[in-house]
Amino acid sequence: METTLWNFREEADEKAKLYEFYHLNSEHTARTQSFNAPKMDYKLPEMKEEERKIVWTVPYLEDIPDDGFTLKEALMRRRTSWDFHREVLTDEELEKYLAYSFGINDKEQNLKTYPSGGRLYPVEIYLVPTQKLAGKNRIFAGDYCLKYNMHTRKLEKQSESNVRKVDTLISATDIGPFSFDKAQFLVCLTGNPEVMKKKYHALTYRLMHDECGHIGQNMMLTAGMMDLNTVPLGGFFEDRIRELLEIRHTAKRVLYVFAVG
Repeated sequence: METTLWNFREEADEKAKLYEFYHLNSEHTARTQSFNAPKMDYKLPEMKEEERKIVWTVPYLEDIPDDGFTLKEALMRRRTSWDFHREVLTDEELEKYLAYSFGINDKEQNLKTYPSGGRLYPVEIYLVPTQKLAGKNRIFAGDYCLKYNMHTRKLEKQSESNVRKVDTLISATDIGPFSFDKAQFLVCLTGNPEVMKKKYHALTYRLMHDECGHIGQNMMLTAGMMDLNTVPLGGFFEDRIRELLEIRHTAKRVLYVFAVG
């Protein structure tokens, strides 16, 4: 009698039930709203983190020169493409890309170019350089990852990188046919549920993904304006990215990754 020791089959229907279960149990209702209503003045909780070296400050959006590019032109150019053809970005080009994608467009109220649930901004933004960009300008003067502080516009040195490992972070490049050799950097969007869970409860995870989508569209339209290509990626290895960014022992989770070049 033959005995099966291993079964590597996965039933798609069984996996689907996981997100259906979450969706049904995180619906916004009058009952959950009654919990939130007394918290209309809810403010960003104090999140203490290790102070890191400031590498650069991204200008306010209003201080970036307007080149007259229209929204229609950006929409016409928006493509998902691995044809990373641009020469290395200058510091001025890179800060322009960051200011448009997720910068501050209101100095008085510190408002961003994208919306966030309750204006709490749980999504954090990390930049990982490729071999093409690392050490090629003042912002990326070395082989390190940066965190963009969406409240202060500061680019903070997050962790030491290793450009040779960039292709191991994503399934399409690690075990697939693609490579980031000609891309310039990855943008990793992570969600920190601690920022908003006291206000939004189970709705928190949905809102973090919504915010990633808002940021992602800004990034892709800005890329079209600047003659850059982007690839939005879902098939990433979260454990490897969290280790690279030194956020493994935190509540932060990698939600979305973009390649830009």
